[in-house]
Amino acid sequence: MAFVVVAFALTAGALQWTRTDLDPIAMPLSAYLRGAGGAWLRSAYYLMASALAVLAWASFRATRAALRSGLASALFVVAALALPIVAVTVLYEHTPKEDLARLIHSEAAQTTFLCLVMGMLLLSSRWRRDGRMQSGGTIGVVLAWLAFVQMWVLALWKGLPPGLTQKALIALILLWLAWATRQLWRASAQPD
Repeated sequence: MAFVVVAFALTAGALQWTRTDLDPIAMPLSAYLRGAGGAWLRSAYYLMASALAVLAWASFRATRAALRSGLASALFVVAALALPIVAVTVLYEHTPKEDLARLIHSEAAQTTFLCLVMGMLLLSSRWRRDGRMQSGGTIGVVLAWLAFVQMWVLALWKGLPPGLTQKALIALILLWLAWATRQLWRASAQPD
């Protein structure tokens, strides 16, 4: 999972610098899914989707049985299923299916963000009460709440640059995923 977070961050970050045809403040990350480097970013999306599915399973297994949340795992699975749709729908630009693809892209992106952030909040709060997972749990809860607030800023505050607000949300999600990976690694190193 750590490899996927780093690979996604490096791929997306590199495209911010190399794609001089796009304004990184104004353009959302999905604008980078087509054109130069788009195949690399789409691959990073697919890889991240796989990692989210693994997180759904691993987080459920790592959490003490009384605190397990099937809902949190289901939210991560839905995000894992929606993220590849976000990546592939941009390929329908300039085709007869462009309008439908744009609608599906928008709905899949919103679904991904909403499911991820709600899963992050739910899992973080469960882990704060789990003896094996609670060490460093405040960081996860804070990151999840910051992502929750940023998600609503992105959705409701239309005066801000969409690229900047969306990428701030993605950065918070990546930080939370790195934190969750560390928590899972620490839990796996502890005896049951």
